[in-house]
Amino acid sequence: AFYECALTAVTIPDSVEHIGNGAFFGCGDLTSVTIGNNVAHIGNQAFYNCAALTSVTIPDSVEHIGAAAFLGCGDLTSVTIGGNVTSIGFGSFYNCINLTAVTIPDSVKNIGDQTFAYCTSLASVAIGNSITNIGVYAFRNCTSLTSVTIPDSVTDLGDYAFEKCVNLKSVTIGGNVTSIGFGSFYNCDALIAVTIPDSVKNIGDQAFVCCTSLTSVIIGNNVTNIGGQTFYKCGSLTSVAIPDSVKNIGGSVFANCTNLTSVTIGNGVTSIGKRAFDSCDSLTSVTIPDSVTNIGAQAFYSCDSLASVTIGNGATSIGERAFYNCDSLTSVTIGNGATSIGDRAFDSCDSLASVTIGNGATSI
Repeated sequence: AFYECALTAVTIPDSVEHIGNGAFFGCGDLTSVTIGNNVAHIGNQAFYNCAALTSVTIPDSVEHIGAAAFLGCGDLTSVTIGGNVTSIGFGSFYNCINLTAVTIPDSVKNIGDQTFAYCTSLASVAIGNSITNIGVYAFRNCTSLTSVTIPDSVTDLGDYAFEKCVNLKSVTIGGNVTSIGFGSFYNCDALIAVTIPDSVKNIGDQAFVCCTSLTSVIIGNNVTNIGGQTFYKCGSLTSVAIPDSVKNIGGSVFANCTNLTSVTIGNGVTSIGKRAFDSCDSLTSVTIPDSVTNIGAQAFYSCDSLASVTIGNGATSIGERAFYNCDSLTSVTIGNGATSIGDRAFDSCDSLASVTIGNGATSI
């Protein structure tokens, strides 16, 4: 309706019920907007790239904020979201680089993909208690965000939801989240500690990659899968206990966790993935329980301080180079279940003085 007009201020009367798609698209001089109290719907891209807009109050009459409604409103510092909004669309406030705080009311059920992505000044966010889903990239690159509480209403945390929130130090994950998405906290390098509640069943690939300040992680007792590279390059992590509920430790899960000194592998784990503990230079000993049937290739590759390994009776296969270059390793006990020991499994273990191989081995 007013596409790229030179408007500086606009008042939308109470008679209006719907602000259409692209209604004020590209009105770069628009500094002030008053939205009438009967508007129920703000359309897609309604205020897209209104770069001079400094604040907006969305009245209680509004139920839906459309996709990219305020995308690129670079001067927007304040937004008040009315108490009857149920959905915030894809990229609604994407790249609102001066937005400092937002309160998402309890009426909202869903935060769409990329809703607040690249809001680099966003330091405070309050997430309402009715939200069930936080979308993909929802808070990506919110570099001023220091803490976040995910309420109990949330069941699904989208892929890369908080990726590159580099100043995020504290996160509380609600007690009903069942899945932590792929890369959810990727490169949150100020994050110090995280507790994954018992409600979580799956931790997605790369969920905490390069969280370089992470010193403590508690994994809930109902997690069944820890995806590939989940804690890759978490260089400050010192210990981890993998609960009995976990069935699979994915590839490179703890690779390059150079200060990891202690790991407890639960009695339900059946598979340790390729490079799972690659270059965990501070790890001194490991006991692999009887439940494990497969130790992946290069699983403990170049664990320089690893001195002692006990492999349970359930392991049938030890992958190639599984313990390659563990040059502090002095003793290994391989259980009776192992039928195959892969090529160069213990190559370059220069200190290895004692090996006990179980009665099941048919191929070395």
